[in-house]
Amino acid sequence: MRISDRDDGLTRRMPAHFLQGSPYGGGVCPYDDCTTLEIRYLTDEHKLRQYVPEEFSITRPLVMIMYEKCSGVQWMGGSQYSLITASVPVQYIAGKEPINGIYRLVLWEDKCEPIIGGREEAGMPKIFADIPEYRRTSDSLSVNASHEGRTFLEMELAIGQDYSADELATLNADNGRVVQFGWRYIPKVGPFPGASLSEATYYPVDNEFSSVSMCSGTVKWTVPLLRQHPTQYAIIAALAALPLKNYQSGSFRKGTSTMRMDLARSLP
Repeated sequence: MRISDRDDGLTRRMPAHFLQGSPYGGGVCPYDDCTTLEIRYLTDEHKLRQYVPEEFSITRPLVMIMYEKCSGVQWMGGSQYSLITASVPVQYIAGKEPINGIYRLVLWEDKCEPIIGGREEAGMPKIFADIPEYRRTSDSLSVNASHEGRTFLEMELAIGQDYSADELATLNADNGRVVQFGWRYIPKVGPFPGASLSEATYYPVDNEFSSVSMCSGTVKWTVPLLRQHPTQYAIIAALAALPLKNYQSGSFRKGTSTMRMDLARSLP
């Protein structure tokens, strides 16, 4: 076996001497049951700009905070995990043709396996957090995220009007596709500055929503002391410092998702 053989037609995962083969399912990964809560708010574009690489233009200075409960994850043997993302609508402008999508500023998940795969293989900025399942009381929803017992994010939503059949059909058009952009950065081994790999990435997700409701809501950031949470302090503090100008309409969605690693690629 030669792990260094780049033309053996295999995909490897760490530890590479054990895990080798074709990408799972050809790179098409179904998630059978997904529940999504999202709150959006406008912020200052100049301050947001410092966290978005110059290869992307910001199409709207909008911070999108999304919680998702993923169940029936087939590549994990039908298991489940939860995630919370902070994203920005962007357009990739460094290629021959512009591409619209969302740039993931950070993506918290509560299990190891999806973090490792999404970081190494797709450049998604995944890190760990404890994310309890969302709670619902009548038309009120809530969710939070914490690390080492310290809550740093709380979301509160009120469910409003359901989408009409036409609105739902529009959302599901073109496979309900959402284009995710990330940045895959792998530092050099050892105490040396710079990267072994640094590149923008393209990673689409297809969705089929069975129900969607509009929501109003709020987001609360609680910034820990640096000594309390040294590994994620800078991330939480930066997001909390972005001005919250006004909330936009949020949503409460149920349906299925399909990760399209078969279409994922590095961007020039």
